[in-house]
Amino acid sequence: MITFDNENKIFKIDGKNFSYIFSVNSKGILRHLYYGKSLKAYDVSSSSDLGFDWSRTYLDETGAERTYDDNYYNDRSLAEIASHGLMDKSGAPVIVRKIDGSTATEFTYAEHRIYRGKSTLETLPSSHGDAQTLEIVMSDRFGDVRLTLSYTVFDGLDMLVRNTRIQNAGKTDVTVERAYSLEVDFPESEFDFIHFHGDWCTERFAERAPLINGMHRISSNFGRSSHEENPFGILCRKSTCEQSGEAYAFSFVYSGNFALDVNVDKWHRTRVLMGINDEDFRVVLNPSQTFEAPESVAVYSDSGLNGVSHIMHDFVRENLITYKNAKLLRPVLFNSWEGCYLDFDTRSIVEYIEHARDIGAELFVLDDGWFGKRNTDETSLGDWYVAKDKIDLDRVIRKCKSCGMKFGIWFEPEMINPDSELYRAHPEYALGRRDMERTLSRHQLAIDMSNDKVVDLLFERMSDILEKYPIDYVKWDHNRNIGEIASASAAYGETYHRIIVGTYRLLGRLRKKFPDVFFEGCASGGGRFDLGMLYYCPQIWASDETDPVQRLFIQYGTSYAYPLSTMGSHISKNPIMSYTGKGNIALFGTYGIEMNPCLLSESERDEVRKINGVYKKYHADVIANGDFYRLLSPFDGNYMSVMSVSKDKTKALVLFANLLKENNRYRFVRLQGLDENKMYTNSLDGKSYDGAYYMRVGLNFSVWLDEFRTFLVILEESK
Repeated sequence: MITFDNENKIFKIDGKNFSYIFSVNSKGILRHLYYGKSLKAYDVSSSSDLGFDWSRTYLDETGAERTYDDNYYNDRSLAEIASHGLMDKSGAPVIVRKIDGSTATEFTYAEHRIYRGKSTLETLPSSHGDAQTLEIVMSDRFGDVRLTLSYTVFDGLDMLVRNTRIQNAGKTDVTVERAYSLEVDFPESEFDFIHFHGDWCTERFAERAPLINGMHRISSNFGRSSHEENPFGILCRKSTCEQSGEAYAFSFVYSGNFALDVNVDKWHRTRVLMGINDEDFRVVLNPSQTFEAPESVAVYSDSGLNGVSHIMHDFVRENLITYKNAKLLRPVLFNSWEGCYLDFDTRSIVEYIEHARDIGAELFVLDDGWFGKRNTDETSLGDWYVAKDKIDLDRVIRKCKSCGMKFGIWFEPEMINPDSELYRAHPEYALGRRDMERTLSRHQLAIDMSNDKVVDLLFERMSDILEKYPIDYVKWDHNRNIGEIASASAAYGETYHRIIVGTYRLLGRLRKKFPDVFFEGCASGGGRFDLGMLYYCPQIWASDETDPVQRLFIQYGTSYAYPLSTMGSHISKNPIMSYTGKGNIALFGTYGIEMNPCLLSESERDEVRKINGVYKKYHADVIANGDFYRLLSPFDGNYMSVMSVSKDKTKALVLFANLLKENNRYRFVRLQGLDENKMYTNSLDGKSYDGAYYMRVGLNFSVWLDEFRTFLVILEESK
């Protein structure tokens, strides 16, 4: 619920368990007052600042010094939209340069409206669902710039969505040099900060450390949300753990360059800012033009880090993903990549399909290598036509359909090889200056997605394939960072942003034309795992790392922000574990298969079939649409344990994994999320206990544990 107290000029936004409160002071400044557990009311007088201060304002017209009745000071008061170029030096969410070179901004209240629902963004993905929205229009007292702040709260969810629109209301051009989407000020600094860093094959490793004075920034300037840092971070109390304590989480509905800044200043005020990375960002607004920033999200939990995840997971599943069949049980996916890479022909793929069906696959995906002259990764990106001398795609698809399987295919639309027909015809379609050396990665350049002609061409070529062949699934890859950003169609400061807007435009057009095709995102593995891509792609390949032990860490870190139904996870040929062990881990994701199926022994085939059986029986209710709990972190010890519980609390799956070998010792794992009064039978020892027993005593793993041993325990309600 959103309310406005007209007498005291207080806005109050209430979610399921939180309140977010700010006021309009006598100067028209939006003063942030409170963000935390639900409050009935707030006394503005309790927010007076740190006592007497020498700060004053001076007005030439009167020749008088003054202070504000509400003890507002520009340098240290909590702000809703901080000024820039004045005394507040803790960072502003918006920086605009006027024609005279000035960048001073101070936005003051003009008007507002509160309404049911929410508006959608014109060029960017946006959340949806039953909600209430507050829009506040503000004017810059130093120039003709108007700012619209938007706040949306979804019914029954502790999620606040915020974004910003900047309009040039004057008669001369202005330049937007920063357009962040979120600012939250806290009157304290005793927090820990958790972020999720990594690299290729080590994505989203969780790291927690206390805040210290000064700026902590996580960011990407790689042209995508990146392996190196994920656009998601958590502030929490030092005593907060998975099961209890306060936590605030911040994320971004965007797939390009981002920054999340956490600044502790000399007042021990903590300011959180999030938005498009302002490095290499600059947008010129002509008179009457508007720039819309992406949506950002803020989460409050008073039930620990698992509470943050429950809110994020429900938001992604209910209010972000747009694919109409996202909640249905997905077919068991078999991907060809790790089995044959680019080395295949029609005969070998038909053989793969036969063996994949034998182990229970229901969707066969032909990965890289089916187009142009693509026998190596040095050629043909951009030439999206079937390599008929290599693969008879009609025969392959007929074989799939005769085996009762769906068919999927791989694209990498946003890249181009210099050795391609498209590049030879249109070298200007590649990013970077042609008169200078350009960096290749995997023998490819980035195609200029900021160019509408490029987007139109890719749409035509991909549509031609999807219209001609009965394709059920598309794997959408993106195998390099973006460095040299010179574009034939966009100014330097706009290029990075317009590239990702072009990608969204292409994805949106294809999704609209082919609503039944399932799109899965991928970017050198998990290099673009973010809310923006999930709007179009209900699952994303979590990592190119298929080592199941490494996957324990990757999937554990990913789970803080993203539901298991979005994490592409496969069992592979990696020999470090049995197929049962690898399957136990892959089940806590989307689940799929990726190896040469012709080489499996009969006992291995039986293992895979049994895993498939668990998947089909429990995955939709328990994993994909249930509530997920982290029990033991691999980042903190020698074990990892997680579990997921169906929404009706009638069944659950528990994963326990050991890392290094350990001998016998007491090892009880307390469960979470069960109904205390329901009786559950567990598959570990066949015994039945009530939910309270499992949550207070736990499952007993006090046995000798060999290296990399896993247990999958199924709990079902005992009638």
